[in-house]
Amino acid sequence: MKKSLLIIFVLLISSSLFADDFVTQFIDTYVEEKRPVNNVNIGKTMLKKMAEDVEDAELKTLLKELNHIRMVITENRKDAKYYFKKANELVDKEFSDYEKMLSVDERKSKVEVLFKEIDKDNQNIILIALDNDRKLTIISVSGKVDFNSISKLSDLLNEEIFSSGTNNEHNRER
Repeated sequence: MKKSLLIIFVLLISSSLFADDFVTQFIDTYVEEKRPVNNVNIGKTMLKKMAEDVEDAELKTLLKELNHIRMVITENRKDAKYYFKKANELVDKEFSDYEKMLSVDERKSKVEVLFKEIDKDNQNIILIALDNDRKLTIISVSGKVDFNSISKLSDLLNEEIFSSGTNNEHNRER
């Protein structure tokens, strides 16, 4: 009986931690079969492997200290605009305790960066961007975040993801 209760408790805690992830909630709540998105999840093990291949010491440290990076990308203009609106609705409903770090609203592009500090070794960042070409990118980063290294991480992710040919529309995967 005690063993069963322990297993249920562990499952509840792990599922509640996973449910706090913005990308997961966004996909579960808003992504529709008729409006597919690319979904990329990079876990702690892969981040450590990526760190082994990086020569920049600052970026290497950042990769080792992150828990995960999750991304949603769509290049369909209508879907991107729709999902940008839905992502902001989710922020307002479920992630209102995040601090808005950056907001850019230009003629053809919009960017929102939100931040939440859980403790000194665990922070969450959410980036929601609709670019000039009307491509939507949502990125959720969790772990020990060093803001000085985030731009280097962004460059690395663009190289890793878009050079591997995953920028085509696919149905969502989890």
